[in-house]
Amino acid sequence: MMNPIRIFLADDFSLIRNGLRAILTRNPEYKIVGEAGDGVSAVSGVQKALPDMVLMDISMPTLDGIAATKLILKDNPEIKVIILSMHTEHEYAIEAFRAGARGYVLKSAAAHDIMDSIERVQTGERYASPEIAELLLSGYFDAMNHSDETNDMENLTSREKEVLRLIALGNKNKDIADKLFISLSTVKTHRVNLMRKLDIHNITGLIKFALAKGIIND
Repeated sequence: MMNPIRIFLADDFSLIRNGLRAILTRNPEYKIVGEAGDGVSAVSGVQKALPDMVLMDISMPTLDGIAATKLILKDNPEIKVIILSMHTEHEYAIEAFRAGARGYVLKSAAAHDIMDSIERVQTGERYASPEIAELLLSGYFDAMNHSDETNDMENLTSREKEVLRLIALGNKNKDIADKLFISLSTVKTHRVNLMRKLDIHNITGLIKFALAKGIIND
């Protein structure tokens, strides 16, 4: 018999951790080697347990799942991380995969979908819940079609490119202002200029364009 997949659970709701543990421990192919209820504890716990895989909640206190994933993989790139999320917007999945996660599973997923994601990620595949996968694929081709029509990246200033990157990562105006140490009105001006220069008139379009151009960096 092959060694079981060693799994670490990270979620701030004990009810969810209990549910995952109950589902997974029914199968002798899985072994729970640790748990955490916040991001900082997840990072330290994973560093001690060194599991094969982490099921990581995207929203946790002290450190969110995206940041925790980056820290874990910085020192242990061989560990596979599957993000668990309630967010159905594809930009969250993009951010998760950019951080190094191998899977993005909605918390509404059935038990068999969670186990399917574990098996597929363990064998080297990437996995996204069907609803997310469809959005990602649709967004990718829409963005590629748009990129064929316009190549206005060179017309953007370095600051506009940075604002575009932060928008694509899901940041609101105030978040962008805080991160770039600029005023809220300046952020709004940059957004207006981006939409005018790129001939894109909504946030979804900006996100798709950024994805096609590959500017959503760490």
